[in-house]
Amino acid sequence: MDSKVSAGKIYSKFQWFLFVIVIPILFTITLALVLLTIAGVNVFEYSKVITQNTPIVSSYVSSDEHAIVENRESVELQISSLEGTIQEKEEQIAELEKNLVEKETEINSLQEELLFLEEELLVKEEEQKTYGKTIAEISKMYETMSPKNAAVIIPKLDNEEALSILSALKTETVSKILEKMDPEDAAKYTQLLTE
Repeated sequence: MDSKVSAGKIYSKFQWFLFVIVIPILFTITLALVLLTIAGVNVFEYSKVITQNTPIVSSYVSSDEHAIVENRESVELQISSLEGTIQEKEEQIAELEKNLVEKETEINSLQEELLFLEEELLVKEEEQKTYGKTIAEISKMYETMSPKNAAVIIPKLDNEEALSILSALKTETVSKILEKMDPEDAAKYTQLLTE
């Protein structure tokens, strides 16, 4: 039972301390703050001035302010550094976009050139087919022609045409035509045929 009584006394002393000392002090401080604020006094600025003038407390306040200033400067340096990095990256992006446009232009140009070359190749293939048919038809004419007449006509042709015609003819017909040619022309066409 003594333990209940002593516990009750401790609790009652704590209650007494709380109700008689702590709550009235907090009420008085709150009331004073409200009244001073209404009166136009900036209590927090005034308390800052007082703490800066108090020797021991001022070292804590000024070191906190110094730390805040250093933090602010550090953050500003980081922000400045990051802004520089952002600007560099934006310049790189602009350069890459410029290169992309140039490469797309180059690709379009090459595609146009490719289409042109394909069309040109088709035209040349058609010409080759036509030329091949023409050479075949002409070589048939020379097969039926007398070797003496062919020997007179062939040297008057362009070397390529003459070579094409002679290449399309049978070996026996070519030998007869070469027999009827001048020796110089025969040697020339024989050499062209071997090449």
